[in-house]
Amino acid sequence: MKLLYLCHRFPYPPNKGCKIRAFHTIEYLARSHEIWCATFVDDPVDLQHVPAMKEFCREVIAVPLDRMRAAIRGAFDMAIDETLTEGFYRSKPMRDALRELTAQVAFDGVVVFSSSMGQYARSIDAGIKIIDLCDLDSQKWKAMSERSSAPRSWFYEAEARRLAELEAELYDDFDATILISKQEANDWRGDRSKLHVMGNGVRIPGRLNDNPSESKTIGFVGDMRYMPNVDAVGWFAESIFPTIRTRNTDATFRIIGRSPTKRVRRLAGIEGVHVTGEVQDVFAHLNECQVVVAPLRIARGVQNKVLEAMAVQKAVVATSPVANAISANPGEHLLIADHPTSFADQVIALINDPTRCAELGQTAHRWIANEFTWSKQLHTLDCLLAASPASMATIA
Repeated sequence: MKLLYLCHRFPYPPNKGCKIRAFHTIEYLARSHEIWCATFVDDPVDLQHVPAMKEFCREVIAVPLDRMRAAIRGAFDMAIDETLTEGFYRSKPMRDALRELTAQVAFDGVVVFSSSMGQYARSIDAGIKIIDLCDLDSQKWKAMSERSSAPRSWFYEAEARRLAELEAELYDDFDATILISKQEANDWRGDRSKLHVMGNGVRIPGRLNDNPSESKTIGFVGDMRYMPNVDAVGWFAESIFPTIRTRNTDATFRIIGRSPTKRVRRLAGIEGVHVTGEVQDVFAHLNECQVVVAPLRIARGVQNKVLEAMAVQKAVVATSPVANAISANPGEHLLIADHPTSFADQVIALINDPTRCAELGQTAHRWIANEFTWSKQLHTLDCLLAASPASMATIA
């Protein structure tokens, strides 16, 4: 089939959540189909990677995105009761490029990644249209509003309401709608006959560290501009880690990830807390950690950081929403805690028992290696593309 894939962020290198899912989807589809990709580039450095994506795509349309102008467009859309999300990614150059492309190529299908790109698929004539919402962004904005004070909370609440309306409209417009987890699907309101679940996979390193760390280093990995991550490391460093340090004075907390905000950088002032910024090899840094934490209080979808940690045999302590998204069994695949005291207790128990720590990591690795391969997770797309729009509801 000739497929057009639309995504809001250039998918290479696959070094953050949305880029990871988009890249592996394209890579997977390219095995059986001809792929054209249209995407925005919000970091000029990524333009150098266009040749890499052309290994998988017949053509790559990479439209530069000026984030300042995009923010102004988003603010304007909010002022007229539209979504900030759509306004941010509204682009005449993208529309013009797609109009020219679809005049030349008759596409059998369109696969859209994220609600922000749905606006471009509505006018495209194709046999089948699939939208991968991934997470319910409306629920994410709602959660942020609940953890913010006015007037910021009003802004978040308005975007959440408008995004919920947009998600419902997109569901009606497309032949199939995909969400990343059963947890996300459970939060869906309305008709479910065209709703499908497709998770994420993870790259399993070719060679694992044969000597598990006993360093009492506690790690967190993520994009440190992202509000849920900033909230998570702040909560852990300020409300959980001091208890751990009281009982383990040699314990350290390492915050690993690009573009740490001022709030994150300030956490390095807490004794034992280290902020690395962007690193070349995330897996190398994970190997130096004894325990990996995912203390997210605002958590939607699947946390790739948790899959990656488990893939390298790390014991993980996470909040309930993080664990539920991957249907992990507490005590078998990871440990769960939602209160500062219980979270500290779980981490302390692991760093003081290296044998239990290693066993938990090994069990998690075996589960991840079996259940979270990209081929297994993305097989849903094969079923959807092989079906007629009328038969979408029969696909599990």
